[in-house]
Amino acid sequence: MKRLLLIITLLLFNRLAFAQWSVGAHGGVSLTSIDRSQAGRIDETYNPLLGHVFGAKANYAVNSWFAIRAELNVMQRNHRLQRHLDYLSPVYTDHVNTYLTLPLMADFSFGTERLRGHLLLGGFAGYWLHQRVKGITYGMTDYEVFFNDFDNKLDFMDTDRRFDAGLAGGITLSYCLSSHFTLSLDGLLYYDLVSHHKGYPKMQDYRYLTTSTLTLGIMYHISRKVQQ
Repeated sequence: MKRLLLIITLLLFNRLAFAQWSVGAHGGVSLTSIDRSQAGRIDETYNPLLGHVFGAKANYAVNSWFAIRAELNVMQRNHRLQRHLDYLSPVYTDHVNTYLTLPLMADFSFGTERLRGHLLLGGFAGYWLHQRVKGITYGMTDYEVFFNDFDNKLDFMDTDRRFDAGLAGGITLSYCLSSHFTLSLDGLLYYDLVSHHKGYPKMQDYRYLTTSTLTLGIMYHISRKVQQ
């Protein structure tokens, strides 16, 4: 028993001796689609829409192939509602939604000292900061249909669920520039497990977002001597 405890202690010591913190920042683009229940009009469809994402990240390397990664991001999760009736085909609404997201993922890496690939698996929590709608609407007279642009900030309603959570994961390609700096290209997927709409008393109207992001970042590796 003592020998087993000694082995476990030595393994933990070796891991702690290797463990290294890295911190950095990244930015890029997001592409979001929405999965909505059949509560909308039959002439409506939802299409993915581009947005942006930027934030900070930290990495705790346990050994040469495994690390824990956390991020704090400001992310747009946008989508477009398009109308399809012939005389309403120019009508659309872009939903511009800004979230604060906190992904926490396991980072499995492989490759050489300078160029490495990473597999990221985990989850995320988020908070809906604000929303805006813009696009083209229509009006009618006895003689014609006319169209107008609009761009409005929306207040949150009781049916909006501002807390968000789901699965997160993806792949990363990193390139070590020096002993302290590494560039990374990340492709991640955020899959909601929580609807951002609560539904109505007599009608369920669930809406789940799925967001893909592509970001370019830089990491600074903190020396173990400094940590001590």
